[in-house]
Amino acid sequence: MINFDSLTLKALTDEIGPVLESGRVQKVQQPSRNEILLGIRTQGKNLKLYINVNPKYPHLTLLTKQGEDYRSIEIPQKPPMFCMLLRKHMEGAKIKTVSHPKYERILEIYFDSYNELGERVPLVLACELMGKYSNIILYSYENNVILGSAHHVGPEKSREREVAGGLPYIYPPKPKKMDLLKISEAEFYTHTMAIPGPMNIWLNENFNYISLALATELCKITGIDIEKDKVIAIPKEKINALYHLIIKTLKLENLNPSISKDMKLFSLIGLDPDIEWEQTDSVNSMVDLYFGYQYYLDAFSRLKSMLLTAAKKEIKKEKARLSQHKRTLESEEKSEKYRQYADIIMANLHKIQPGQDSVELENFYDNNQLIIIQLDPVKSPNANAQRYYKLYNKAKTASRISKDIVRQVQEELDYLESIETFINQSDSLADLKQIKDELISQNLLKTTGKQIKSPEKLKKEGISLSEYTSTDGYKIYVGKNNRQNEYLISKIASPNDIWLHTQNIPGSHVLIKINDENVEVPASTIEEAASIAAYFSQAKNSANVAVIYVRRKFLKKPPHSKPGYVTYTNEKTLIVNPDKDLVKNLS
Repeated sequence: MINFDSLTLKALTDEIGPVLESGRVQKVQQPSRNEILLGIRTQGKNLKLYINVNPKYPHLTLLTKQGEDYRSIEIPQKPPMFCMLLRKHMEGAKIKTVSHPKYERILEIYFDSYNELGERVPLVLACELMGKYSNIILYSYENNVILGSAHHVGPEKSREREVAGGLPYIYPPKPKKMDLLKISEAEFYTHTMAIPGPMNIWLNENFNYISLALATELCKITGIDIEKDKVIAIPKEKINALYHLIIKTLKLENLNPSISKDMKLFSLIGLDPDIEWEQTDSVNSMVDLYFGYQYYLDAFSRLKSMLLTAAKKEIKKEKARLSQHKRTLESEEKSEKYRQYADIIMANLHKIQPGQDSVELENFYDNNQLIIIQLDPVKSPNANAQRYYKLYNKAKTASRISKDIVRQVQEELDYLESIETFINQSDSLADLKQIKDELISQNLLKTTGKQIKSPEKLKKEGISLSEYTSTDGYKIYVGKNNRQNEYLISKIASPNDIWLHTQNIPGSHVLIKINDENVEVPASTIEEAASIAAYFSQAKNSANVAVIYVRRKFLKKPPHSKPGYVTYTNEKTLIVNPDKDLVKNLS
């Protein structure tokens, strides 16, 4: 991943600064401790300035629709203290100017706020985008005193610079680097002759505004091989060409904001010949889409890991319960001998003397073979028989209860394993969030304090199903989680549509949509849909997977059953192989 460097911030400030100036802050929100979202009304438009100081990908941008979709921003029900502070001072405030201190990875928003007496109070919001030292700081322009910050920095974290309310705001320590715009071509060439290491590293370590990624790109464009070429052996014309390209880049004269097709790189100039670039319409779009996608990948990875941990924990717990009650069921077989002991004792009371601790009798349950039965010498023969009857009845009762519990636990385990399958196969953040909502609704996951979506809001958002088309032209729909599965069978399916699912294996609900009930669905379409069902199941990497299929009208959703659970009759079975290429070709 490419870091948000000072030259990119300079270019971004030049672009969005004039747009923000004279705007008015209408809303302040804080999605997380690292994020601030400012709603700004300017030039007749409503804009969202998004600031993120996550150490992994600190950046700021005016959100585009796609960038906002990448981030899937959720607002907490209860705003944090820093958010309340910003609302107090910033909501209704007018932005005066937006600046980028030279060489810094800092953007400053100067604005006029007003106190309770209606007096103007000039304030500054400093957005510091510096890796692990990233922060958002609100301070007074008049006396330079910090009012608050996203992250408190005490002396234990930094001896050089503390950040806390009441302290003076000072800029972070500056690295000792040169300004290439103040160096001539001849001076640059002279400097390069003393370079001990690779050119790109030297440029990054010694000059402002030149990140390692930019230095590497500039070297490649001018034909300098940073892996092989010793700087002292590089022809002077290449060094001079590099110098002029750097100057042009630092002056932002060759802007061509681009993102690599694989979304792993971004560039202000997009000239690296070895990279397949896609040009964006602005620096802001480049920053927004690139870092939005990094945010998306990180959020996807974290949520998937969290959901899998929760699911596996519940599965482990239910498996332990299942094992415990299965042992109880196994003891039922042993309990039968207690009844036999009791019957044999009752039939031979006259042969047993008080005080015996055991007795040898004929077992009429086993061809009158002799059997030794342990006795309690304190109890009478009849009391010993009753003791064995009690042991038998106790075991039978426990067994009967365990049978019900085993059935319930097995259903819960099947449900949890289906959840685990859906998590593993999820390929979008939206799918994972639907699973998260489901786990919360089933009390399998605690809420995070984020805004809980009402059923009405969920309906408005809609549900997107994966859609395929068979070689015969039939639409095939796939539910990637239980919420989608419920929607598929309750809202999309018609009585004569064909429903498919792997047999006794967790997986997706699949539906073949029938447009003409009088036309027989081709066997090839059913087989393709069955292969899709096998692919989107726990048996994804198996062969010869059994898939059942049945008309929708033969499905039944039992009352109070788990999400995605159905029963069926009149089913048929097909043996297929999961086929990744088929899934890709039919999509």
